[in-house]
Amino acid sequence: MAKCYNCGTQISADDKLRLCDRCKSILLPFIKLTDASTSSAVARLISNERNLRARGVTDNGMDYLMRICEAHDREKVAEKARREAQKAPKQPPQPQQTAPQPVPEEEYLEIDLPMSAPLSVHRKPYGGFLTLSAVILFLCGTGFLAWAVLQWITAQTADIPSILAAVGSFAAGSVCFPLKKLIHDVEEIKKQFR
Repeated sequence: MAKCYNCGTQISADDKLRLCDRCKSILLPFIKLTDASTSSAVARLISNERNLRARGVTDNGMDYLMRICEAHDREKVAEKARREAQKAPKQPPQPQQTAPQPVPEEEYLEIDLPMSAPLSVHRKPYGGFLTLSAVILFLCGTGFLAWAVLQWITAQTADIPSILAAVGSFAAGSVCFPLKKLIHDVEEIKKQFR
């Protein structure tokens, strides 16, 4: 006869989970929730310890769950490493290879979002009118400059406001192109963190 990992009662030696029926009804829903979750199983266990204790999980049961959660997290880290290895371009083998380093736990922790506020992945791109704005500003600058030249030719006076307006329009139009490039770069960076 074997003993239940949680409460210590005698159970059949054939039971692979090593839990009595009462303890299975307490621990198995948490294990199934851990398998379906995208966050760290160990972090989820620690945050739910008070609830599990209130339902009757003992110190031995918490150790049992901790071992399952650690194995689950190690498997997730290994699966993530396999996916990244498949995405990475193949490189020629190095002459000296070292043992793979374990991935830190913080690297695969994810934030759980409440279902009432889903993440909005599709956003309207910023800066859609920057090219049109630059063209309009350059046309305005050209118009102001032409007016200033016309005033100089006909009235022999310098129209300072028109010259300043032309310089301002050309300067604002010149800023639109680097700003559009900056917005494009920020969008590319944001894609890496989605």
